[in-house]
Amino acid sequence: MTRSLPCTLIAVCVLLLGLVRAAHADDPTEKAAKRHYERGQKLFNLQKFDEALEQYQKAFDAKPIPAFLFNIGQCHRNLGDYDAAIFSFKRYLKLEPEAENRDQVEELLEELENKKAEADTEKFKLGKRKKQKDPDDDPPVETEGAPVYKKWWFWTAIAVVGVGAGVGIYYATKSDGPTMPSTDLGNIDFP
Repeated sequence: MTRSLPCTLIAVCVLLLGLVRAAHADDPTEKAAKRHYERGQKLFNLQKFDEALEQYQKAFDAKPIPAFLFNIGQCHRNLGDYDAAIFSFKRYLKLEPEAENRDQVEELLEELENKKAEADTEKFKLGKRKKQKDPDDDPPVETEGAPVYKKWWFWTAIAVVGVGAGVGIYYATKSDGPTMPSTDLGNIDFP
């Protein structure tokens, strides 16, 4: 009798373990998650990121496996939604701190942060501010396509020629004192 009790307990444990595995395999949430994940993979491979994102989100809703967040982040990244991608990747790393692809995810996060900063700079025109003139700066480089009359050197040359002509005319017409022009009729000096 003592010998049959352990055998019975072992048989019951094996039977219960088999039932648990069968119940686990028939878990409807797992089946739904797997079905949505597989659909999402097919859509992602076809570059239908909006539809793939929807399937990955349904898979995560059915069974919140952290790896689905990585796929969701990839969809957001490909759609250009940097904020949502950053959120998904950070959440993925928080739920899966020992992830095998942690280095890849951290590189993606850095890339996305840079892209987001560039987009924000362009959006708010933060990079277009005029800076104070620094005497050590080189003069601005002119573009080749600008007309001649819009170039700085053209107007500088015009000014130099104008000043030179004015000074030349002045010295050419300058007299040493107030004299009257001489004529054949004689000069009359009026006091």
